[in-house]
Amino acid sequence: MLDVRVSEGTDPEALVAFVERLAGSGRGGPATGAARSRIVDEVHDGRVPAGIRTLAGALESPVPPRQRRGDEDEETLLGAVSEEPLVVLSEAGPAELARALADLTGYGMRVLLTGAQAERLGAVRAALPADVAGRVVDRLPALPSTELRRLRRLLATAGVDRYGRAGQQLPPEDALPGPADVAGCCDRANRVVDGTDTGASGEARIVPGLLRDLEIDRRAAVTQVARCALASLETLTGAPDADRLQGVAGRLVHSGLRAEFESLQGLAARQRDDRARLASGARVEVVEPLPEGGDVTIRRYLDFLDSGGRSRSYFKPQEQKEAEPLLRGFRLDGAAPQTYDQIATVSQHLHLARRDDEIARLCSVLGLPVPRSPQDLPGLVDALDKIAAAARSVGALRHDVLFLQQDSPVSVPDLAAAERVARAIVDYDEHGDPAEAADELERLALRCEAAVPFDATAPEHTAVVAALRRHDAEAYAAALEELGRARREMLDRDELQRLLGELSASHPDLAQAWAADGAAEVPGFGLLHVAGSDDLLRNLPSADSADLVVVLGAGALQADGLLLTAAAPRMLAVVGDEPRAESSGTTLLEVLNQASARFLRGTGTPAGESSGTGAEVPVADVPVPAVPPESSVPDGAGVADIVSAPAVPAPRTGPPAAGGESRPSAPSAMAPARRGTERS
Repeated sequence: MLDVRVSEGTDPEALVAFVERLAGSGRGGPATGAARSRIVDEVHDGRVPAGIRTLAGALESPVPPRQRRGDEDEETLLGAVSEEPLVVLSEAGPAELARALADLTGYGMRVLLTGAQAERLGAVRAALPADVAGRVVDRLPALPSTELRRLRRLLATAGVDRYGRAGQQLPPEDALPGPADVAGCCDRANRVVDGTDTGASGEARIVPGLLRDLEIDRRAAVTQVARCALASLETLTGAPDADRLQGVAGRLVHSGLRAEFESLQGLAARQRDDRARLASGARVEVVEPLPEGGDVTIRRYLDFLDSGGRSRSYFKPQEQKEAEPLLRGFRLDGAAPQTYDQIATVSQHLHLARRDDEIARLCSVLGLPVPRSPQDLPGLVDALDKIAAAARSVGALRHDVLFLQQDSPVSVPDLAAAERVARAIVDYDEHGDPAEAADELERLALRCEAAVPFDATAPEHTAVVAALRRHDAEAYAAALEELGRARREMLDRDELQRLLGELSASHPDLAQAWAADGAAEVPGFGLLHVAGSDDLLRNLPSADSADLVVVLGAGALQADGLLLTAAAPRMLAVVGDEPRAESSGTTLLEVLNQASARFLRGTGTPAGESSGTGAEVPVADVPVPAVPPESSVPDGAGVADIVSAPAVPAPRTGPPAAGGESRPSAPSAMAPARRGTERS
C-alpha cells in the first residue's frame, strides 16, 4: 500500500503553494478550482495525494528514467508504467491504446481514462477488446478501499475454487480437545506396563479393569500390599543366589516345606547369636574324636553338677567316672577341662556343633547354601528373613487379588505372576489404566465425529477423528493444524462471497469479470473507469481508489492538467493529433519533461527502431528541442537546448557522457520551494 503521508523533508505549505501554481497555470474554471480546494484540504489534513507528492518530488530532485540495456527485452508500456510513475506516450492510435489498457487492467491496475474531448474517450472505449467489457465501469466501486483491497487479495488466494467446500461443515473449536490433553491420553493409552510383555498371560492386563470399580480406600489398601510385594521381590532379585531364594519363596507361598523353613530360620538366628556370644571365650580344641553318645554323657555330668553334685578324687560318682575320659579329649586354651565353667564350655561347644549339623541338613532340604563357618550365619539369617518377607507379602497379595471381585479371573500361581500383578496395580495407581485412556480417546473421537453431519464432514475433520482413534498425538496435532487452515479457508471464501455480493449490487459485470479472473488465476484484478477531465477534477476519487490515470490529448493541456495526478499515484499522458498548447514553460508536457518522465512512442508512426510491442528504442543522435514539437514528444535522446528565461523550466537533457551528471541543469520553476527558502 502506498504511503500517502507527508514525508519528513516536505513542507506542507510548499506543497500548497505548488498546487496553487499548478492550478493557476492554465485556463482555470470551476473544475480546476474544486480540485485545487480538495487537494489543499487534504494536504492540510496530512493526507497528501500520492501522485501530487510524486510529481513534486520529481520536479524538486529529478532523476532520469533508467536506460534500457541492449541485452534486455523490448520495452512495453506495461513495464514502463510499472517502473515509472510518470510516462508520456505518443503516436498510439485508439486501437493500440485500447490493447494497452486491456493489458493494464489484466495486470491488476485500476485505471482512470480521462480527457477533455468525449469523442476521443469514446473512440478508445469502442476499441477495447470484448473480454475487457466487464472491467469497464461508469463509476468507481463504493466499497471502502480496505474492503476492496481485501476482495482483490481474496480473489487471488481463494478465488480459484470458490465452491470447492460447498456443503462442508467444520466442527466448532470447543468440540476439539486440546493437543496437550490428547498427547497425555495417547501416552497413557500407548504405554506398556513395566514388567509385563506381550507374551505373558493376561492377568496383568485384567487387573486395571478390576481396580477401576473398587472403592478408593479398598484400592489404596490393595496398592499398599502390591508395593510391599514388589519391594520384597526386588530385594530377592538383588540378593546373591537369587534363583535359590526365589525358589524357596515360591514353595513357601503354597505352604511347601514351611515347617523346615521356620525351623531353619529359628536355629540359624540362635546359632548366630550364640556364636557371637561365645566368640570371646576360651578356645575349644578337640584332640580325640568323641564317641557316639559322648555329648549326652558330658551333658548328664553337667546336669549332675547343676543339681548340687560334686566332683571327687575318691569314690567318684558314676556321672564323673563316665564323663572324665571323654573330657580328656578336649583342650580349652591348651588345658584339659576340669572346672565347672570349663565343662559347661565343652557342653556348649558340643551343642552348637549338633545345631550346625541340623542347620546344614535343613539347608540341604530347602536347597539353600550350607554355611561353612560362623561368619556365614548372618548372611543366611538375612536371606531367610528376605524369603519370609517375600512369602508373606506375596501371600497377602494373592489373598487380596483373589477377593478383588467375586469369581476373580486373576490368580497368582508363582512369583513371576505376583510381580506382574503387583506392577500392574502400582502402575494403575501412578499412571492410570491404558484401557481407560483408550476409552477416553474413543469418547473424544465420537464427540468430535458427531459435531457435524456425516455427509458434511471435511477431509481435515476425518483426519482429526482418525488420529484420535489411532492414539497418535503427532498426527492429531498435524490434523488440527490442517483443520485450522481449512477453517481460515472457509472463512476467507465466506468473506469473498460477501464482498463479491456487495460489489455485485452496484457493479454486477465487474464482480462477474473479477470472479472469472480469479477462477482463471489471472494475476491481477483491475478496472477501467472512463470520465471527462472536468468531471474527474470535480470529483477526485479517494485515496487508494485507482492506480493509474490516463490523460488523452495531453499535448493541448497546460500544467493545471497535472492536478489529475491527485487521482492516482501514476500518470500516463497520451499525446495524439490534438492542437499543441502554446509553449510557455508551463505546459503539461514541459513540466513532465522536467520531472524526468519516461517518453515512449507507439507503433503508429515508424521512427528509429520499432520494438513491435507498443514502445520504441530511442535513437541516440536525435536531438530533443526545448519545447516538444507538435508532431511528437521528446524521446529522451540528444542534447537539450537550455531556455534562458528563468520563468520557463529547462527541458530534460539526453543521456550524458560516461561519468557525467544525469540530472537536469536546473530545477523546475513549478517545483515546490524548499523549506526555509522563498521563491522570488
